[in-house]
Amino acid sequence: MKKLTLASTILAALSLSACSTSSMPKIDSNFGSLDNDDDGYISKVEADDDNIWEHFSNIDTNMDEQISRKEFNSYMQLNTGKVASDTEVADSAFKADIAKFDPIENDFSSLDNDRNGFISISEANDDDIANHFGYMDTNQDKRISQQEFIGYIQTYGSDVAEDEALEMIKNS
Repeated sequence: MKKLTLASTILAALSLSACSTSSMPKIDSNFGSLDNDDDGYISKVEADDDNIWEHFSNIDTNMDEQISRKEFNSYMQLNTGKVASDTEVADSAFKADIAKFDPIENDFSSLDNDRNGFISISEANDDDIANHFGYMDTNQDKRISQQEFIGYIQTYGSDVAEDEALEMIKNS
């Protein structure tokens, strides 16, 4: 009898959690369109006017009150078909696979335009490495150090980089 009660309780809890996700509005925007200020994160202010608002606390797994590209993509992958209003948004998590980004062509010094030892999000946007930014920024300080840059390319190699970027790694 106890097993039947326990099984019923578990089934009810699972049903309730499934219903709660489905009753939320579906996310109808991809990460890029939600990140209005192009800083690589979706803040609460940016999420306030969109259907992502009710999902915000579930997506923000590290509870820093902003959603990183990694958090967004993880949530979308875990909830594929449940939280997105169309296939383009549902597929956005899969489009974030690093191998599908435009390859990084330049070495660190040519991307660090202001020569301060870091690549900022605006420098990354100027040089078309913005899609890689959230993955490179391992300490989430909103800038890429040379160590983060080299580590990322060493880890993923020719899947993410070509030409000068790969040559830089060989010479380091």
